[in-house]
Amino acid sequence: MTTKSPHASAPSRRTVVAAASAVFAGLIALTGCGAGSPSSSGTTAAEDDKAGANLEKVSIGLIPITDVAPVYLGVQEGYFEEEGLELDVQLAQGGAAIVPAVMTGDYQFGYSNVVSLLVAQDKGLPITVVSNGSTSTNEPGSDTTEVAAMPDSGIGNAADLVGKTVAVNALNNFADITIRNSIEEAGGDPSGVKFVEMPYPNMPAAIERGDVDAAWTTEPFRTQILQAGGKIVASPMTDMAENFDSAFYFTSKQTLEQNPELVERFRRALEKSFDFAMENEDKVRTIIQDYAKVTPELAESIVMSKWYKEVNMDALTKLGTAAKKYDVLKKDPDYNALIAK
Repeated sequence: MTTKSPHASAPSRRTVVAAASAVFAGLIALTGCGAGSPSSSGTTAAEDDKAGANLEKVSIGLIPITDVAPVYLGVQEGYFEEEGLELDVQLAQGGAAIVPAVMTGDYQFGYSNVVSLLVAQDKGLPITVVSNGSTSTNEPGSDTTEVAAMPDSGIGNAADLVGKTVAVNALNNFADITIRNSIEEAGGDPSGVKFVEMPYPNMPAAIERGDVDAAWTTEPFRTQILQAGGKIVASPMTDMAENFDSAFYFTSKQTLEQNPELVERFRRALEKSFDFAMENEDKVRTIIQDYAKVTPELAESIVMSKWYKEVNMDALTKLGTAAKKYDVLKKDPDYNALIAK
């Protein structure tokens, strides 16, 4: 990271809980496809208890999707244990639950899409990003999160989405911004598309039934739609920027200020986990079968994210500018305050 650490006094727990609840009551989370826990290292329960006696237990809120695979691999490979950390993984349906839990200290760390964190900062919540989370493949038509439709939808590109109904996992968030940007770049009217809110797992069936014309979908649901005969009609993340970061790991400013050494240890372990995931795609495809409940056949077919340690500030700035342009944010983001040093 190259920006300075934020320094702000922490509000009371009651104030933070109230603010977080109000802000995120309307934010629908990224929906996972199952629950799970980090894979066992193969040791006995007694050995695990002895080994964990000297480790600091740290809670992290995750979503059971393929993008968080490096955390599970890091636990499996012992990178967090090397930093004296025992991760207590808490699974949630999405950031609507994770962000307030991090604010109140129930979780020390969390994972959320970038726009939800920009919205949190826009509303004055004391969050700070400690690591990149996941990054686009840079391959239009073969990215982890894209817009899909059936061949008979009449949609061939982003401009064709004008006048159509598109399913998104949350309104006024990540999908809206990036899709509108793609439509505008393709010469269409970004205000002419209708978005409807729908959990990711419901999208494949909704497209097949014709309930919606297209869907903003992520893995493994993206591949499920393609296997049912669908096609990719827009790649909003690659349209937005090269090496576009879709999600971050974050903590509260209070945790960063009171325990910067913990944050640094967590970050070091995560960086090792990112490196391992990037170098061992076969192990990524194996571990997602556990915590994300992906079948072996589907695990072999889905598109995997990239995991780069550094936040792409150029891409983040473009996203923040678009978020304000499309009225998702009220203020210009303070990127220096958002990203921890």
